[in-house]
Amino acid sequence: MKRSNATTERLFRFAGVSEGMAVLELGSGPGEVSELLSEIVGSAGSVLAIDHSKELIASAQKKLEESGKNNVRFLQADLNDAPTYLKNIDLASFDAVVGRRVLMYLPSPDSVLSSLLPWLRKDGLVVFEEYDSTMCPGVVSAMPAHQRAASLLDKMLAKEGVDQSMGFHLPATYSKAGLKFEAIWAEAVIDGQGDQYSLGELLELVKPRLESSNIAAISEVDELIALIEVEKEPTAVFVSAMRFCAKAINE
Repeated sequence: MKRSNATTERLFRFAGVSEGMAVLELGSGPGEVSELLSEIVGSAGSVLAIDHSKELIASAQKKLEESGKNNVRFLQADLNDAPTYLKNIDLASFDAVVGRRVLMYLPSPDSVLSSLLPWLRKDGLVVFEEYDSTMCPGVVSAMPAHQRAASLLDKMLAKEGVDQSMGFHLPATYSKAGLKFEAIWAEAVIDGQGDQYSLGELLELVKPRLESSNIAAISEVDELIALIEVEKEPTAVFVSAMRFCAKAINE
């Protein structure tokens, strides 16, 4: 599955991430945002991407090497630990600390951000894109398969201890970390439009997680994916989540 990251690019650029910056990316995962940041900062900039998974880092490195992007470096680390992975990097080396859908997975996101501030230059940016699913789904006409899918995903995230209101919590998180909160933006994620995975694609990606957490069997998920396809209508609007992006400054 391949998706566009046009919305994330728009939000990051609007928040001030720009060409020539040295960027620290948290929770790089499969490298989608790393690739995007590589393009934004260009050859004059650099990206240091952190993730806890060796497998995801290996996959991301391979993808960026194949695309000729050589301004991204990856490090394996647990963001919940003290940032010893930065011990060989000079203080105030980064112009921005960024990430997408990562703070929501951290037990203490403000502490993680606070621990990284010595490596962020004065007036440096902190920009994160996070989600909220507590306001959704939003629908006028009943779409039971879509609604069932959203419910399963919510249950999975709840079991995994994810903060499903992290978008709303971004300003307070920044403030607790010692940052100056500046602005926040939000917009609806409409299933099947824009650059998000559709609900069916998301279910396909997380089938092992749904089964291992005893939320749904693989056969049930496969059946639900088929029902979602049947249920889709060109004029139907299903709001599956809200997307937030917030900006702060290191004073």
